[in-house]
Amino acid sequence: MTGTSAGDGVHAYLAVQAAALREWRGPVIAREDDAVHRMRVATRRLRSVLATYSGLYAELPLTRRRLRWLADELGKVRDLEVLRTRFAKRLGEERPEWFLALEAQERDAYGPLEQAMRRERTAKLLDAAQSLAASPVFTAAAARPADEVLAPIVEASRQEMLRALARIGGAEDADEARHQARNAAKRTRYTAEAATVLGEGAEEVAAEAKKIQNRFGRCQDDAVAIAYLEAHAPDSPLLEDERRRHAKHVARAEEALAAA
Repeated sequence: MTGTSAGDGVHAYLAVQAAALREWRGPVIAREDDAVHRMRVATRRLRSVLATYSGLYAELPLTRRRLRWLADELGKVRDLEVLRTRFAKRLGEERPEWFLALEAQERDAYGPLEQAMRRERTAKLLDAAQSLAASPVFTAAAARPADEVLAPIVEASRQEMLRALARIGGAEDADEARHQARNAAKRTRYTAEAATVLGEGAEEVAAEAKKIQNRFGRCQDDAVAIAYLEAHAPDSPLLEDERRRHAKHVARAEEALAAA
């Protein structure tokens, strides 16, 4: 968008994520569906903005370290929620003991999360996010045109993602390499989404990164599910089903890499 400054372009995205943190705090405490996921995503997007575009801000009352703490607290519930939802679909009406134990573990994890949501540390984090969103102090770089400042950052992130993809082929631990590629794609997606003021170019990068994130996300979710079943339900018929799914998703991911 011609005439838009780099700071204005990125800050609009940051402000939306900061508002989401406050919006989803109550629903997380109330254990509403998808609330943990929504708040965690907003936390990760804010961390990405601070990591990638910190040079646009002269003052940062909100830190990545504090956001990482919040993401970790949310993740303790979200990771169990993902497994429970996944297995519930696979099991249908069946509810074996190991699954009931997983449900109980998720319920128990909400207690510490609710305490964390009510802590002064969280209140200060949300206040810092709101302060940054409402009263940003920009650097000189933020006043420069968005296409001059943001476009090179988006492209650098895209190249980092491509390098992560290239490392999969020769990796000793292919699952870990795919996981790292997924993380790189996620960072690139958020970097590009924060710069959509640039127009089609950034939108295309965000869409490309989202596809890669989802592709390798399926592989990672498979791997986590397999590890859980191996540890807690090695005799479950779900285990072989998950292994077959994993092999299918890995094959599709490899096909997509070869075609790129």
